[in-house]
Amino acid sequence: MFLITKMSIFTWILLAYVGMHVGSEYIDYVKGFDLNTIVLIHHISPERDFILRVREIFLIAGSFALFFEISKAATAKGFGAGETLQSFLVAIIFVVMFFMVPWAQNSTFLILGMMSLIDATGGFIIELNAARRDINIA
Repeated sequence: MFLITKMSIFTWILLAYVGMHVGSEYIDYVKGFDLNTIVLIHHISPERDFILRVREIFLIAGSFALFFEISKAATAKGFGAGETLQSFLVAIIFVVMFFMVPWAQNSTFLILGMMSLIDATGGFIIELNAARRDINIA
């Protein structure tokens, strides 16, 4: 249960992203799988198609993760500095990988990194407000 409730969802998104790129060399199931791989095609009309690629799946997952992480920070009684520290570490890893790793230098990874940074700063702000209410600073 610790891996679900105490770890940031962005950690799992980062691991899935890295696993997709690094794992394509070692795992047969992931070979030929990249950000442009089409997951779903829905024919809306003869002229229009709805196409969902892996990169959009990552952005959708990041949006849901941001929502759940902020709501978890705002409502959890036991939310503490450990989760905030881990969120900041994940955000730093996103930034470092964006600048250092060639396959991470794309808009999808940048947006996921910014979502992770928003999660970390949002959790920090929520934690500070909760601490201020507990101490009653005038």
